Amino acid sequence: MSSFFKRSNGIYYYQWYEEGKQHKCSLKTDDEFLAKQRAVVLDKKLFKHSLSYTCEEISVSNCIDKFLENKQATVKTTTYKRYITMSKSLKDWFGISPANKLTTEDIADYINYRRKRIAGKTIHEELNILKSSLKTAWANYMISELPIRVWPKIKKIPVRPETLGYYSLQDIAKLKNYFKGKKFEPVFLFALYTGCRRSEIANMKVEDVDISMMTIRIRNIKTESDSSDVYRYISINSHLLHILQRQLNKVKSGLLFPWFSSVSISRSAKIMKNACNKCCVPYKRFHGLRHTMATYLIASGMNIREVMGVMGWTELSTAEKYIHLANAMKNRMNIVPF
Repeated sequence: MSSFFKRSNGIYYYQWYEEGKQHKCSLKTDDEFLAKQRAVVLDKKLFKHSLSYTCEEISVSNCIDKFLENKQATVKTTTYKRYITMSKSLKDWFGISPANKLTTEDIADYINYRRKRIAGKTIHEELNILKSSLKTAWANYMISELPIRVWPKIKKIPVRPETLGYYSLQDIAKLKNYFKGKKFEPVFLFALYTGCRRSEIANMKVEDVDISMMTIRIRNIKTESDSSDVYRYISINSHLLHILQRQLNKVKSGLLFPWFSSVSISRSAKIMKNACNKCCVPYKRFHGLRHTMATYLIASGMNIREVMGVMGWTELSTAEKYIHLANAMKNRMNIVPF
């Protein structure tokens, strides 16, 4: 608590209390406006001084928790979940380390540690969360100043082009036979006959399936940008109909595949890889089921714009990548005379 007052000699003084003791100092002016300005400056210095005692207790984890608390009500649920996932590695690494003692070397060590496990783009996103967490803590007076002014740059590593592998008709027949009757069968067939991404299947709800209209509503989790392209609609394949009817009889509301929402990307990949190994089928990833649908739709002669609508693509260049695969399936090289 502080104040300023004028003495009998006309000079203004600044007065404050610290640890129960009263302190005074001259503001060296008899002008009230100037005295007020100098008092404000001293208030800031006094606040930083008192804050320095508590800053030792504010950890990096505390700052991240405050950031997540602020973001929960301002971002989409999927974005908030991603923040939580990315924050976990930050909290595991920095833990209860004091936020005000964070150094550039600490960040560099974290980058070196994470580079062995994830891509540079993901590390960059994690560091953005850490930066925002520190700024949030500073804005909420949890720390007196930002501890890091210059952040280490992450060296960019060339991104390998995505492999557009697809499963052949023989491979599909073997995999369908392998998964028949197994828990993973409905998810496998849904991915195969809709071309949905793994995340889209995990977030699919019962109300998104309309048996009477023979349509499925799919949320464009990866490409949605505004209210006009949040969802896309596709027709239900006849081979998928009985699977959906059976699933809807089991699940009346909520997620269409409740158990699959907790299955990680690595776990999905492992299930597909084991199935491919046992069926002697070349492994093309779980995402390869999406590539399979896109490739066969184009090869069947469907209009490229219609294919984009089914797959949820926003760029024509994405669809054009599959044309090469579709053309190769037609085995045009057989026209050579030798």
